[in-house]
Amino acid sequence: MTTLLLSLAIVAAWGCWIPVAQAIAGPRQSTRTLHVTVGNVVFATAALIVGGSAGQVNLGWRDFWLPLAGGMVWTLGNFCAFRATDAIGLARAAGTWTPLNIIVAFIFGALLFNEMAGFSAARYVILGGCLVLVLAGVFLIIGSQNSGTPAQASAHRGGLLYAVGAGILWGAYFVPAQWAHVPSQLGNFPLSIGMLLAAIALAARDGGIVRLPPRATSVLLASGLLFGIGSVALLGLVARVGAGVGFTIAQLSLPVNAAISIWVFKQPAPGTRAARTAITGILLAGVGGTIIGALK
Repeated sequence: MTTLLLSLAIVAAWGCWIPVAQAIAGPRQSTRTLHVTVGNVVFATAALIVGGSAGQVNLGWRDFWLPLAGGMVWTLGNFCAFRATDAIGLARAAGTWTPLNIIVAFIFGALLFNEMAGFSAARYVILGGCLVLVLAGVFLIIGSQNSGTPAQASAHRGGLLYAVGAGILWGAYFVPAQWAHVPSQLGNFPLSIGMLLAAIALAARDGGIVRLPPRATSVLLASGLLFGIGSVALLGLVARVGAGVGFTIAQLSLPVNAAISIWVFKQPAPGTRAARTAITGILLAGVGGTIIGALK
């Protein structure tokens, strides 16, 4: 029952935090990112204190600075994800970055942490087939986008590039933390600090920190809290079922992202050919990516 509840918490929290962050019109994506990381660091700090691990945090390069570097990479990925969502809609953006996230994480795990050691020939065949599924799904997602005017076509291409950037960066941010070999409950705090520092730098580069109205601030902080809830729930799930299965379950937030994008934000509008094509692509890429994650 605990495993099921943790899985549901991850899928619900990570399926909703980006739509919540995008529900407020007007703020720059760097401003959204900053407020989200503030909400996350508040939750990470509270989780550290409640879990009784605050006294175990030290400032060593392995325990603190490596996870912090991973947090900075995450924030760059988050900025790309927000820009992609703004340009092409959450369904298409998440449908592109989620399978790429899994593939990149799988590649780093294989190259740096020898996670493919002992793979049988059958597993390599399955891996190849799943890569084909992912690529087919991503191409369908791309093809579901109506090019429109030249300016719109350029914006759509930019959005897809940002989605690819999010897939690569979010697939790689775990590497410094994994190199650190520290318990996840301790690594999560410096990870959140790194996210916040990078977000401050992005906001400063983009014209400085902007003070938002109380309602917008509350919504964006709530988005960060949702992300933090998903992160802490993932730590508990990984402790029970392992990293490969845990991270794979977390990617099931993709259908939640897609459903909210299509039926709430109307990107693409429900019932249209573009929506059906995008859903087909998301399902293909999601299935392929999930199986790849389960192969770890």
